[in-house]
Amino acid sequence: MGERTYLTVTALNKYIERKFLLDPYLGEIYIKGEISNFKLHNNNNIYFSIKDENTRINAVWFGAKTKDFKDGDTVLIKSKINYYFPRGEHNLLVSDMKKDRIGELYQKFLELKEKLEKEGLFLPQYKKQIPSFCQNIAVVTAKTGAAVQDITRTIQRRFPIAKINIYSTLVQGENSVQDIVKNIKLADDGNNDVIILGRGGGSIEDLWSFNTEEVIRAIFNCKTPIVTGIGHETDTTLADFVSDKRASTPTAAAELVTPNIEDIKNRIEFNLDKLNNTISYIIQTYKNRINNSENNPYFKNYSRVHIEYKKTVEMFEKDLNKSIQLLLKDRKQQLINFSEKFINFDLLARFKESFTQELNRLEANSPLNIMKKGYSVSFLDDKKLTSVKEVKVGDEISVQLIDGSLECKVNNISGKGVK
Repeated sequence: MGERTYLTVTALNKYIERKFLLDPYLGEIYIKGEISNFKLHNNNNIYFSIKDENTRINAVWFGAKTKDFKDGDTVLIKSKINYYFPRGEHNLLVSDMKKDRIGELYQKFLELKEKLEKEGLFLPQYKKQIPSFCQNIAVVTAKTGAAVQDITRTIQRRFPIAKINIYSTLVQGENSVQDIVKNIKLADDGNNDVIILGRGGGSIEDLWSFNTEEVIRAIFNCKTPIVTGIGHETDTTLADFVSDKRASTPTAAAELVTPNIEDIKNRIEFNLDKLNNTISYIIQTYKNRINNSENNPYFKNYSRVHIEYKKTVEMFEKDLNKSIQLLLKDRKQQLINFSEKFINFDLLARFKESFTQELNRLEANSPLNIMKKGYSVSFLDDKKLTSVKEVKVGDEISVQLIDGSLECKVNNISGKGVK
């Protein structure tokens, strides 16, 4: 075996440095990662580590243009590999760095989605049915964008009798959220059958207005069914979750709310043919029945059958008249009996009245009623006395009053009577 050659540390580091410097891929590197160990010096130099879930690398940004960073921020870095020969270390030499706005927005997206899900805004029971035939269609989108042209063209092609009401709306940028909310409310109050909320494709920043809580709640509180057609098929916003129906594109949204008039025509023609065939079949069936009836004995002997039926009807008519006469006679006799009872009842009432008057007169002249007025009746040996001549001094008489009798002895007799 030959003698081994041992490198010096300097030679090794020089070799590694040369590799870094000559590698074309390490001269300009774009890296996405999370900041840790962030340190800002007074000279605007920033020292930090950039990491992912598996590893990390140190980085430095001399004379940083922006200092609004902190540990945990996800950033996008433009840099190159810097090899520090004395220590045999390498790090990233940053030339530009910015926050990963997409990552931040996506995190906000997930947080708001979770919040609204807990409130139940995305539940199926709140979804409204899209009418089958929409006469008035509201379109809430930018008036000058491609989306409104696609929607209008599709509706006019598929269902030209529908009326399109366009609510020109800012769909991105400053004041877009307020404008979207305002026009959703206007469309809801505008006697529309359905609302299409749409815009063309774009990045998550471009579509962010449709991920705001204000817009989501406006859609949820809208009484008119809303169909969203926002972005492309791969784009999904929170507005899609809360809307009554989500379409992949604005064109698909227009197709979803309109029937194809050609299909309707074909369906009408099919049903018309079916109806005509059914009517023809019924008519032919009755024709066949009429033709077959010519051989029916009933129709051949119609005159004889008619006479028999006429006799039967006359017989029933005679029986009916007889029954009516008997019924009338019976009712007449019942009426006469009732009248006699009524007359007798009237005589009895008058007799009762006369009897009552006589009874009152007799009662008024009864001895008891007279005695109640202070009169009395005298008896001698159970014989009623009517004159003083019927007694003599010393006789014992009985005097009857209303409430009892008195046993009296005659001591004196006066001949004076009652005047």
